[in-house]
Amino acid sequence: MARTEAVAVVGVFVSLGLLLAACAPAGEVPEAGAMTEAAAEDAAEPRFSLIGTPLREPDFTPEVCARLEEDLAIAQAQMDVAPEREGSFIWLGRRLGYLARFSEAIDVFTAGLELHPDSYKLLRYRGRHRARNREFEGAIADYRRAADLVEGVRDTFEPDGILNSIEQPITTYRANIHYYLGQTSMAVGDYETTVRAMERSEAEPLGGSPDRLVSTAYWRYLAHRKLGQDDLADAVVAEVPEDLELIENFTYYESVLFFKGVRTREEVLDGADSLIRYAVAMDDHFRGEQEAAVRIWRELVSENAQGYWPAEAELVMAGETGS
Repeated sequence: MARTEAVAVVGVFVSLGLLLAACAPAGEVPEAGAMTEAAAEDAAEPRFSLIGTPLREPDFTPEVCARLEEDLAIAQAQMDVAPEREGSFIWLGRRLGYLARFSEAIDVFTAGLELHPDSYKLLRYRGRHRARNREFEGAIADYRRAADLVEGVRDTFEPDGILNSIEQPITTYRANIHYYLGQTSMAVGDYETTVRAMERSEAEPLGGSPDRLVSTAYWRYLAHRKLGQDDLADAVVAEVPEDLELIENFTYYESVLFFKGVRTREEVLDGADSLIRYAVAMDDHFRGEQEAAVRIWRELVSENAQGYWPAEAELVMAGETGS
């Protein structure tokens, strides 16, 4: 794809009005001419979980919808002003992703890579959105190439799209590339890569924090258990202190404390989010309580509008597909 063609691709997704349809209620038709035919077909195409159940549009509140639309409009304005900048593609793609428009986001990142083929940042974000779109092998390929490209490069903090409580990013590009390589490898049953990548992410010196410790420990524990390495799994969570002060990864921490035996099932399930419930289901699975595990996995897939791919992957491996 030529440089001018790559830039022109972006206009197909947003500048002709995709943001007008971003938060439109179900059944509401955007203004005439607001979307290209190709973009309209892509937005209307049904998406399915790994077990074949239909995925739904996110149920944004009007306030959230308004903020997301504003953010997308700003990203589009940046693209209009600087259509060849790496950052323009990054933020336009990320803002589309926050609206669960993963296919459009992937196309924006791909267009950016035509202009910036060695951008580990664009590969990192395309990989993340490919994973969200259940394109796991493509996501892993992106992460592996990004990891090669970022090696030896001065690492930097990765800006947050949604600010945390201190309004400062707490992790870096290199740490995140390895982290998401490890996480996504769980979906294809490559648990050895999960362990190695999470260890590499945790070992990155810049931005090391308790938040990174608990999130990498969560996935390392699960991967070791999947490999039948229960002693190694227990050793991972044993290294996590019980008095950490965190900024954002609170549910990862509660899950790790559950794996350690510090929190009971009843304690962590009280008001639990999907991450903790997935941890409880995996504990059921490891203890041979497969019926209980399958029940929670299915609940996670059905209750989340966009599904829950870690649970979907477990259901596929268990032969529990279909609604």
